[in-house]
Amino acid sequence: MRFRGLSTTLIAVTAATCVGCASTIAGNPSPGLTPVDIESLATGVFTPEPTAYDPDYSIPLIRRLDAYRILAKLVHSYEVDPEIDELGTIEVFESPGVMIQEDTFPPKYERASVDNRLLSGVYVSRINDSLRSRKKLIISVLRFPTEELSRKAAVDFDQITNDEPGRHVIPIDGYPTALTSSADDITAISFIAHGPYVIMVNAGIPQPDQAALAEVLRKTLSLQIPRIDELEIIPLDEILDSPIDPDGILRRALPPASDYKDYSDPFKGDRDFGALAPSAQLHFERNPAAAKQAFDEAGVDLVARRGGVVYRTRDLEASFALQSALMKAEQNDEELPPPPGLPDVRCLLLEELDPARSYNTTCAVVFGRYVAVVYWALPYYSRSTANLYERAAAQYAILARSE
Repeated sequence: MRFRGLSTTLIAVTAATCVGCASTIAGNPSPGLTPVDIESLATGVFTPEPTAYDPDYSIPLIRRLDAYRILAKLVHSYEVDPEIDELGTIEVFESPGVMIQEDTFPPKYERASVDNRLLSGVYVSRINDSLRSRKKLIISVLRFPTEELSRKAAVDFDQITNDEPGRHVIPIDGYPTALTSSADDITAISFIAHGPYVIMVNAGIPQPDQAALAEVLRKTLSLQIPRIDELEIIPLDEILDSPIDPDGILRRALPPASDYKDYSDPFKGDRDFGALAPSAQLHFERNPAAAKQAFDEAGVDLVARRGGVVYRTRDLEASFALQSALMKAEQNDEELPPPPGLPDVRCLLLEELDPARSYNTTCAVVFGRYVAVVYWALPYYSRSTANLYERAAAQYAILARSE
């Protein structure tokens, strides 16, 4: 457990001494929003104005955009087993080299991904919360140039997996082309080619039970294959025909810090930046099942991931409801006071670092039909939330000035 027992009283003192609250109304707040004097907000090194999203237009960017389309169709682990809901790793792949990481595919799979010309892909892992009765589910979907290459890739991946001695085949009912093997009937890995895609499922159950393990794999494939069929296969050279910033949603999101000298951004570069479908964003959420219900009820139809994450809802009332859902404290989380001058903002100190962006403090800002969430990795030696609050203030100003 990290940061448990951190005094919210001391944090409140820090917040109260950062900046005074002015009485001037600015930003054209909607009914239900507390008036805010934008000019008085302390934004630090963070840009308080809307900025265009202008990435480096490159082959890696095009492939990442394709990967986020795949992510929107990736099955969520809770759909297979509601107990498997703790996020481990989430990655998008734009090359064979990126596919090979410590927490994704080991190096032995790189040659097959190179030989078969991997284009893009996604990888999400989750586990349950029981050490004594561990479950896991990893789902990856990889895109190759042709169906022929995807079939070859599935065979190659399976052969590499079975280079380990002692593995045996597990048949999956209804999926005779699924190449599935296990060493102990506790964990199993399955590869199946479907169109230009290879679906990889890595499942684990608490005790050896081949039938139960096969059923987890079967259920996952029964959900994932129809989702892939919904995905339009767009040639990579046509990906940019669609707007990269639909409706200017990324323009409303906080950009990265302008000063990188303190390495203050709690994420690695811009590889997870982009405009996402809500179903893709769910993979980043702490509790995706609850988040999906909140998204549906709030009418979330578009999400921007940048320095902050912006959710577009149906209306202001829906935005406040979504804010409450996103800022719901779990057992050992702590609620933080709002930033100075922003009484409608809600903030949390999390028990543990988020595995995707490595943050442990977060604030949710509401303006009109938008909810924006900002993050900060509070150092273990510090009790100052100034950086987090500056992010929240800048994000509020951006939303207000986007109208």
